Amino acid sequence: MFLILEALCIILLVNNLPYQKRKLTSVGNAIAGKFFKTKFNFTNYFSLKEENQVLIEHNAHLMSMLHLDSDTLTALDSCSSNYRYIPANVINNSIDNVNNYLLIDKGSKDGVKKDMGVICENGIVGKVANVSKNYSSIISLLHPYSVVSARFTDNQHIANVCWENKDFRYGTVKDIPLHLNPQKGDTLVTSGFSNIYPADIMIGTIEEMIEYKSKDFNTATIKFSTNFSTLRHVFVIDNLHQTEIDSLISNNKNE
Repeated sequence: MFLILEALCIILLVNNLPYQKRKLTSVGNAIAGKFFKTKFNFTNYFSLKEENQVLIEHNAHLMSMLHLDSDTLTALDSCSSNYRYIPANVINNSIDNVNNYLLIDKGSKDGVKKDMGVICENGIVGKVANVSKNYSSIISLLHPYSVVSARFTDNQHIANVCWENKDFRYGTVKDIPLHLNPQKGDTLVTSGFSNIYPADIMIGTIEEMIEYKSKDFNTATIKFSTNFSTLRHVFVIDNLHQTEIDSLISNNKNE
């Protein structure tokens, strides 16, 4: 009876006091992080061959960039200078729940903060939800709260991408202008209108159109470029101008 009452008191305390809730979440992240970090180190040893192949393909992509023209390289360098990329390992990941999260082995001591974007070599992954000293939990793109501002690469039109499926491979493209008729294989990237992701990060390709009886916009199924079932390495995006941007947004709201 004492233990039940003690647990009830802790639940009431955490739910009603934001500071205690944040501290408990941080402690929970730290404990879970240590457990999954040990598990990750053990399983990672048996996948070295696959990891080497990923590194080879990534290096090949970097090598191909050396052959880009000077104007393109200048534009890429300008964009990259606004961001810092923090590499991290995925030590726990869910893909078949209603609300899916990841746990990575980088935290506040590494410069990770809440609401930072997370990507991998193939595309977007999610955004930081909670941070402890050594670990961070990530709201996956496979989550009802994850909505990404996207852009079609062929016509530059804007749409929104979310996840409404049980299949981790596919999402939904919403708010497509009615005059557009996307075809299978059309590519979508991040629009850059969000402070979470830089522009032109790969999201995926159109799989098929979705027909609705009543519609103000077109809707389509997208196949994600990120394979969430095999995620092992990610990059947390630190927008170096975030403080300045937040200040301007705050001033606009106060006017």
